[in-house]
Amino acid sequence: MSMTMTGFISLRQVPRRLCRAVWETIPSPVRQTPLMFRAGRYIYRKFTRNTVRLQTHYTHFMRNPPLLSVIEALASQFPRDAQVKIASIGCSTGAELYSVLYAIRRVRDDLRLTAYGADISDTVVEVARRGIYHPDVPAAQGSAYAAGRAEVASVDVSSLSELLQPLPDGSLRVRDWLRQDITWLTADATDDSLQDLLGRQDFLLANNFMGPMEDPLAERCLRNMIRLVAPGGYLFVDGIDLDVKTRVLKASGLRPVLTSQEEIWASEGARGGWPWLRWGREPLNRSEADWAIRYSIIFHLGDR
Repeated sequence: MSMTMTGFISLRQVPRRLCRAVWETIPSPVRQTPLMFRAGRYIYRKFTRNTVRLQTHYTHFMRNPPLLSVIEALASQFPRDAQVKIASIGCSTGAELYSVLYAIRRVRDDLRLTAYGADISDTVVEVARRGIYHPDVPAAQGSAYAAGRAEVASVDVSSLSELLQPLPDGSLRVRDWLRQDITWLTADATDDSLQDLLGRQDFLLANNFMGPMEDPLAERCLRNMIRLVAPGGYLFVDGIDLDVKTRVLKASGLRPVLTSQEEIWASEGARGGWPWLRWGREPLNRSEADWAIRYSIIFHLGDR
């Protein structure tokens, strides 16, 4: 193994694109062997983990269908007419929160939902509040961060007809029954006073904004997110460095929810490119220590 690692050290002297091209010629079954997985982890930690940390408003509707299906199942466990509090931190332009509310309301229209959407950018909060989107055009252009992917692709418009209403100018607006009881606000996810502002939540969405942070800030932010989860509630966290996530959640008292874990982990095709891209999805490997925490997106905090 030492010779293998010594060989990978020489990657510093070889053009990155060439190394990645060679890696991608290796058959997938071979790349999934323990030796190649360790090599991939080495490449990621030594050459990728601390590369450019770019924050974008990359989001789109119904982004991870297996995850939304599990959210539906979890919501179905609440008593009839229960009040359920949901917050999306780092809500970007609102597609995630609207998608989750749609998923829950289509299976449990009796629940009394109250929701918060919070982001550090005034621009994207205003987009989320308006709930109007143009197919194939990112809604957050001109904000503090890169716009990223459009919230709605033209090919997906028909499949989103229950969620989005066409307008005469060709744009799409979130339907009124999904816009109810949502408070949109500008807030910093690392602010210790966030709990005082929002209270504790039954569903706390903290996805895809901590990855570009430096480790100490990401760790502080994740601990702040944990404080927002109500007893018996659920934390959803993705797009954060896996070492940071594992270290913090091991000591948190939250437990991973393993339902559809592999399907959820594999769902987002845009997360390809590991170990050469910082945002690439590390392959799920059950031989890895703490795999249940490392590769889970859903975590549960005790009983109500």
